[in-house]
Amino acid sequence: YTQKKDMTIVGLSRWLNECSKSSTLLKDKRHINLPNPIDTTIFKPFDKEKARELWSLTKDKKLILYGAMGATSDSRKGFKELSDAIKKLTCRDVELVVFGSSRPQNVPELGFKIHYLGSLYDDVSLVTLYSAVDVMVVPSLQENLSNAIMESLSCATPVVGFDIGGNSDMIEHQKNGYLAKPFDTTDLKDGIEWILNNERSNELCQNAREKVVREFDSAVVAKKYIELYKELQ
Repeated sequence: YTQKKDMTIVGLSRWLNECSKSSTLLKDKRHINLPNPIDTTIFKPFDKEKARELWSLTKDKKLILYGAMGATSDSRKGFKELSDAIKKLTCRDVELVVFGSSRPQNVPELGFKIHYLGSLYDDVSLVTLYSAVDVMVVPSLQENLSNAIMESLSCATPVVGFDIGGNSDMIEHQKNGYLAKPFDTTDLKDGIEWILNNERSNELCQNAREKVVREFDSAVVAKKYIELYKELQ
């Protein structure tokens, strides 16, 4: 590594980029922050009412979405923190939707109905599910540049997450979502309620979509990579 002088390190998030820049191995190399791209022609808003019909979800309550690989079994994904936050909710007309995990043997008692949808394997399912809900919560304890956050925002659904890793690259606090103090479940609860009760809900949704189209769309990111390759030739 010390002999290789022409290395350029691409960090997918500002957080990861800073980690790499301060590392013993790579600190002397050139660093650039370029994110993973997303196809915003696939991940785009879908009619909420139709989406709820497709998933057989109620139209009369606010829906909170949570999902990840091993959503309820991987402690790093924050299901415990989410459960603690939901127990504290003062608004009662809500239901929780969970994907990426089947119904656990020991179902937590949160005081609200929970829909366990299991694993999803196609983009259409994800798009319609993101569009069916009112807020996506990503309470991960570790995160680089979350696909779930980016996909949800691209479908115009605001996101609540802890202010860790690359989350702040995508979530603009109280503009397209809510960045809670790291691992503070009361603030996580406050963020969920802030979005669910927000009178500017349409504006939040519009901001969510515009953020991704502007900064993470495949064409935008590809252009930056091409410019980088040309510069390095």
